Amino acid sequence: MKNKRAASTMAGGAVLGPFLGVWLSLVAVKYAYVGIASTLMSLPPIILIPVSHWVFKEKITFGAILGTVIAVAGVAMIFLL
Repeated sequence: MKNKRAASTMAGGAVLGPFLGVWLSLVAVKYAYVGIASTLMSLPPIILIPVSHWVFKEKITFGAILGTVIAVAGVAMIFLL
């Protein structure tokens, strides 16, 4: 790459992103019930749909909403019932 600062930033994000995600999910499971933590960890699609609409002007489709609802409901049913 020509831009060394951008390359180092991308490398740092590639290492720290997954590390922080896994570490924080383990912390959540340690301090909360597994069902609650797993349900909360399945929420990013719900958060990202409006963000992608506002930031990238993407159209929110019925399929995206339906898929997100089914995924979150499935995780909730597995762990909360």
